[in-house]
Amino acid sequence: MTQKKSLRQIFGSNWGQKITILVIFVVVMAIFQRQFFLPANWTSILRAISIYGIMACGMFFVVLIGGLDLSVASTASLSATIVMLSVVNSGYAKGAFLKGFVIAMAVCVAIGLVHSFFVTRFKMPSFVVTLATKYALLGVVMLVSNSSYTYLTEDTSFLFKLGNTKLLSIPVPIIIFIVFAIVCALILNFTTFGRKLYAVGGNATASELVGIKSKRNTRIAFILCSMSAGIGGIILCSMNCVAGSGTASGYEGNVLMAMIVGGINLAGGEGGILDAVYGALLVGIINNVQILIGIPADYQDFVRGVIILAALSLNVYTYRKMHGMIPPRRKKCLDKPVYETQTQAKVTK
Repeated sequence: MTQKKSLRQIFGSNWGQKITILVIFVVVMAIFQRQFFLPANWTSILRAISIYGIMACGMFFVVLIGGLDLSVASTASLSATIVMLSVVNSGYAKGAFLKGFVIAMAVCVAIGLVHSFFVTRFKMPSFVVTLATKYALLGVVMLVSNSSYTYLTEDTSFLFKLGNTKLLSIPVPIIIFIVFAIVCALILNFTTFGRKLYAVGGNATASELVGIKSKRNTRIAFILCSMSAGIGGIILCSMNCVAGSGTASGYEGNVLMAMIVGGINLAGGEGGILDAVYGALLVGIINNVQILIGIPADYQDFVRGVIILAALSLNVYTYRKMHGMIPPRRKKCLDKPVYETQTQAKVTK
């Protein structure tokens, strides 16, 4: 009996559920689609994951304080366009990439400051603010690029090598993603700033009372989120050799889906970078599986929506169960009720 209870606790825990989901995917693909396990296919999955994985790690800083950033795709497109124009218009000069990268990161910092200003000063919901800037930034991309796409045609430039070369037989984007995730994890787990973010996400009012400046930490969180989106956009345009308004179109959905299927509490104060990495990995596998199985593109968004609803329901159930919000099941009592026993005793007398 004790063994059954322990197994139930293991598979009913947060990470137990995550591992079970991965195992189910692996078993199903092993039966129906052997191509899933080819090294070339996994390289393709990890290269795709490296983009929205970087964005998801940055988004986690905002989610940790109970916010959302719906403008990550637009920020990525703007950052990619700035770098691409800097490189191409300079005739592929040596310092063009660095110049464009610095400008792009400065723009990302400004975007993060704008988001945090409206959230902290006017107490506006972050998803409303970032939804507005999402469309505003797309307009900026159209103005900067003259409503056209810019193509990278020189394969010897640093921008091309960034997304299309390997280091120790590992694609560079994957290495950047791993390093970025490790740095984010170190920041959250081993710095005062990380502990303050968890405190602000748990209870902003209480953190203010103990001297934690929630506004400053919120500002830094939004800046890190925008910068990570910008870095992801630069790597994406390097891999595809094109930049424009549609560079990262739809990536905000992948990032948000990574948050949800990763089991991260969108109310803030809980989770870790490992959850975001797991979510990005699972999203990459789901997208790849749909392509291998042959699900039409018109129905893939429907499948993603169903998965998001299922994952969100599972997250809510797990959260409520862990915090004792779900009452235990009532066991059927085989003994007679007390009032019946007392009545029988009176009759006997």
